[in-house]
Amino acid sequence: MEYLYFDLETARENLLWLRKKLLQLREIKNQIEMLLITGDKSALQSYAIETKRIIDEIISKGIIIRDIDIGLVDFPAIINDKPAFLCWKIDEKDIMYWHYTDEGFIGRKRITGKENILSLR
Repeated sequence: MEYLYFDLETARENLLWLRKKLLQLREIKNQIEMLLITGDKSALQSYAIETKRIIDEIISKGIIIRDIDIGLVDFPAIINDKPAFLCWKIDEKDIMYWHYTDEGFIGRKRITGKENILSLR
């Protein structure tokens, strides 16, 4: 089920699936870079189509891809009655950070449990 906003539980439910998709995107990106170096452009279109399919699949769930290289994504949320993001990177075991929509990655704050994250359940 897709949500306009995520709570911590629903965002966490997506992590295993999301990790797999981001790793697929990284691998495709590496393949495309190799094809560009070797000059073999025949497979580029199929890689581009697969990349778009995976990105569209992630976006359709309401997840925002910020950086494929570092595996950075945001889950829209309402925290302390304000629009915010639950922030996750592929090398993190869990969603541990959040930031308001106007702060960006540099404004990431550690989730302490004192935040009022709107629940969807």
